[in-house]
Amino acid sequence: MKKLLIIDTFNFLHRAYHALPKTFRGPDGQPTNAIYGFTSMLINVLNQIKPDYVVAALDGKEPTFRVGEFTAYKAQRKPMEEDLQTQIPKVFEVLDAFNIKKIVVEGYEADDVIGTVATKLKGKVDILIISNDRDLWQLAGNGNIIMVPGKKGEFEWLGEKEVDAKLGFEADKIADYKGLRGDPSDNIPGVFGVGEVTATKLLQKYGSLEEIYRNIEKIEPESLKKKLLESYEQALMSKRLAQIVLDVPFQINLEECKYSDLNKIKVKETLEKYNFKSLIKRLGFSVDEKKKDKESEVSDKQLSLL
Repeated sequence: MKKLLIIDTFNFLHRAYHALPKTFRGPDGQPTNAIYGFTSMLINVLNQIKPDYVVAALDGKEPTFRVGEFTAYKAQRKPMEEDLQTQIPKVFEVLDAFNIKKIVVEGYEADDVIGTVATKLKGKVDILIISNDRDLWQLAGNGNIIMVPGKKGEFEWLGEKEVDAKLGFEADKIADYKGLRGDPSDNIPGVFGVGEVTATKLLQKYGSLEEIYRNIEKIEPESLKKKLLESYEQALMSKRLAQIVLDVPFQINLEECKYSDLNKIKVKETLEKYNFKSLIKRLGFSVDEKKKDKESEVSDKQLSLL
């Protein structure tokens, strides 16, 4: 079966931005560390996977429906740094040069777009999702493989069994787990006083958040039952916040996602604007070493983070 690669774009972008120093700049003095790192990772994964189709999932600019339900959702996160923000349009330019289809739906997160693409195309292609966002683990299985980027360009491959083994419960119960445990990184509250161990044991015994509450009279000790009862509405809301949406309203045509390495000339022209000589070489092109513009140097240690 043919392969579809789904890229968690902003996850890629943040990883690239923080892996390379801010001193990494283009000929015009503008920051290019995120552009370079993102493109380096992209070339690596495309060379390794050789996908037939590629989609880049994006977060929209507008607040999501989750903020509408819980105004404190992700409210603790700092605003995006300006040096990173200014590089986003240039990363989109790189994606366009590769002729990679971008999908964004306002009011939803990239995770929802990824989940919906995987659902719509289930059974039509083998689906590879690349991200180190553990929220996406709930999509493992049903023909979906999660690729977690590691050091030195290597990936950890996670199917349903691998995720279940790591978590101690089924992959599709991650939202139930967060309904109990919460998620500080997204400011999801969960049930006050319930930690990782208790949440895992409850799920192992009852299977879902709803089943836990259906059996609330069986819960021991009494102090745990009280915590669960006092946070009932909050627990259900937390699960909804953590649940990836699988039916975001958009259409997708698989043929529009077709990938071909025949786009390399356009990519070369784009990379020349930023003087990314080493990346141009990795695409198989020669570069003019006599040009005065010097490419920012990237150490092997820094590259290993990509």
